[in-house]
This record gives sequence, C-alpha cells and structure tokens, in this order.
Amino acid sequence: MQQRRQPANGNGGGGGTTVVRTEEQQQQQPLSQDAGAKEAGSTPGKATGRGCYFSLAFSIGSMGLACGSLWQIPNSSDRISLQRGLVLTSLGFIYFVSLTDFCNKYLLETTHGQRFRRKYRLMMSDVLEITNKIVSAIQALFSFLVGLIVCKSTCTKSFVYASHFLMEAYGWFGTAYFMYDIWSMYKVHTQKIADKLHLLRITKGQGAVVSNGHANGKINGKSASGNNNGSTPTNLHEICDYDGACVQIPKDGRWDFLKYVVTHPVMMIHHVFIGTFGLLVVTYIRGGGHCIYSYMFMMEFSTPFVSLRSILSTMRLKDSRVYIANGLLMLATFFVCRVCMWPYVMWRYSLAIEAASLWSAMCGLPRGCLISIAILFLPQLYWFYLMVLGALKVFLPQKRRPPNAVLSAKSAATPTTTPTALINGKN
Repeated sequence: MQQRRQPANGNGGGGGTTVVRTEEQQQQQPLSQDAGAKEAGSTPGKATGRGCYFSLAFSIGSMGLACGSLWQIPNSSDRISLQRGLVLTSLGFIYFVSLTDFCNKYLLETTHGQRFRRKYRLMMSDVLEITNKIVSAIQALFSFLVGLIVCKSTCTKSFVYASHFLMEAYGWFGTAYFMYDIWSMYKVHTQKIADKLHLLRITKGQGAVVSNGHANGKINGKSASGNNNGSTPTNLHEICDYDGACVQIPKDGRWDFLKYVVTHPVMMIHHVFIGTFGLLVVTYIRGGGHCIYSYMFMMEFSTPFVSLRSILSTMRLKDSRVYIANGLLMLATFFVCRVCMWPYVMWRYSLAIEAASLWSAMCGLPRGCLISIAILFLPQLYWFYLMVLGALKVFLPQKRRPPNAVLSAKSAATPTTTPTALINGKN
C-alpha cells in the first residue's frame, strides 16, 4: 500500500505538520457504503448518465397524457368519472416515481451531478433527501397553480356550491404523490441509518464524533452537524429526521416500514388523510364547494421554501445569506398560507351563509367536518412552532463556552484526524 505525505498547511511549504494519507483513506468518500469508494476513482468521462433522461421522458409523458385526458372535457363544472380518476392516479404514480428516478440518476450518474456531490460532500442519504424535496416542491407548485385557477373560476360564482373539473382531476392525480412520498421518506430514513452506521465503523477508534450521518466539525468551512431542522442527536446512535424528532438506530441497522410509520405519527396522519379523504373523498364524493377546497390547495405555496431550506441545510449552507433570506420567506409564507388560511376561509364561509358570527358558523358544521379541519390545521401549528424554534436558533444563538473552558476540556485528549478531514487533506 502506497503512502503519500502532504503538507497540512496547504501551501506546499515546509515546517508544518504533515498528514500521512493512504490510498484507502484518499478513496474514503462520505457518499454511501458502496458508492463512496467508487467516486474517487471515477472520471468525468465515465459518467454518462443517459438512463436518467429515459426517466425524464416517462415523467413528461405521463404528465402530458394526464393533461390530454382533460382536454376533451367541455364544461368547467363537469365531473371526473371513476375510470378517468383511476387513470389519473396511475399516471400520477408514474410521474412522481419517474421524476424521482431522474433526479437520483442525474445526481449519481452524470458529470454535473458528481461534481455537485463532491463540492458539497453529499452522502447517499443527502442525495435521496434533496431529490425528495425537489419532487415535493414541484408537486406543491402544481397544487398551488390548480388552486389559484379554481379559486378565480369558482369563488366569483358561489363560495359554497361551485365546482370545477380541474379540482377533482388533480385530486385524483395528486393523491399518488402523498402515497409515494411516504415510501420516499422511508427510503431516506433507512439510508440515513446506513450512512451513519458506515461512518461509525470508519471513525471507530479515531475519537471522531458523528452526528446525524456526518462527522462533527467543519466541511469546507461549513457546519456538518445536526439535521435539517437544527436538532442534534443526544448520542452517537441516534439520527434526527426532517420533523426534528431524534430516533434510536437499531443495532442491526434494520428499520422496517411499519416501524417507520409508527415512529412518525404526525406525518403519517397528515399524508394518509390528505391522500385519501382530503383529495379523493372530498373532491369526488362531495362534488362542490371547490372554492373552499382551492384555498386548501393554495396552502402549498409555502412548501417550495420549506424544501429549499432543507436542501440548503443538507448542502451545509446554513451560514449563507440565501439560507437566512429563504428562512424568512418560509416563515412568512407558512404563517399566511397555512396558519392564517383556515381562519380566513371560515370567515368567508360565515359571510356566505350569513351566519351571526364566525363561531356560530363553525358550530353549525357537521362533526366530521370539524374533525377534518382539526386534522389539517393542528399539524400546521406544530410545524410552524418548530420553524419558529429554528429561526430563534439562527437569530438568537446560544452563548458559546469560554475558550479556556474548551481548551481545558481538550487538554487531556490527543489530537485526532477525522475521515472528513483526511478527505479534504486538512487537520
């Protein structure tokens, strides 16, 4: 095994401490258990990534077929038949799965994707999470666009009884996304576990601390600890998910789908309710009131900012101005579109039925409707609370320990070099 001595000061001069890097250490890439060692030896010429464009073609084609199936509907108030609805749901599955496959293959197999991964030191779980957020943002934009069109078309006619075929059509098409997204988030979760166990193995005996799949410290000057919501695992055998919850890593590294569903109840209830009752039962069986439902679709306007925040965090750009500006936009849009939206809709509803007050209008609703509103509205308050906590950590950081206290705590320890530092050629 060959060894190469490289100056630690990075300028090629003498007098500094040197780091001995073996070929095996040079090839350690924090990407995945298998792909990490291959990435260092790959060259841009070998990365073709032609397969990703077949997935893109499937995605565009399924969306084109879905739009084409609606072209022959003569009146905006017409209903979507059961057969047409099932076709739209099937096309929705094809669209979101193939779009995910395109994004993954583009980041993993193309030259530009590999260059992007090397620049931001992305692991396999990072790639899957970025893809998940890109697809989520695209779906949110579709949902907002449909809601805006339906709102302009129906709310001027009747706030309570008007209908539009586009609302029902995207109800069938969009329900595929929420079912797909549950599985997509599960795959991200299991890959996080695999990546962290891999890093625990390669850092064993080196005294390095691993947090949420990354070695603690700085990578290219960027913070590498914590998760996308600012949470930090309490010990080495935990990971933090997108919702801020930290979960224990099983000893065998296996995490079955049922266990994932049980340990993430808020997200599961939200997705299953929206994907079944919210988008299918409400739009197809109810047959009307689409002006009210259009506001529910427009709630998704805040999702692209939430997704971008997660992507920037995964890229370890929390200290950038883009991250801070996007965070402010995310808080503003989430508060307006998700926290204030339902009270506004209920106020409009009370005016439409000429109720004595907003409270009397709500009391007149069926019990099932009130339960549905609670299932939709309460998680928004919970997520907004998490966002506010994250914003407070950014704008009101905790006071750091005095340097003397940090030095005294490290005085008895021998300086070590983490795998990330070895990869970057720095101490």
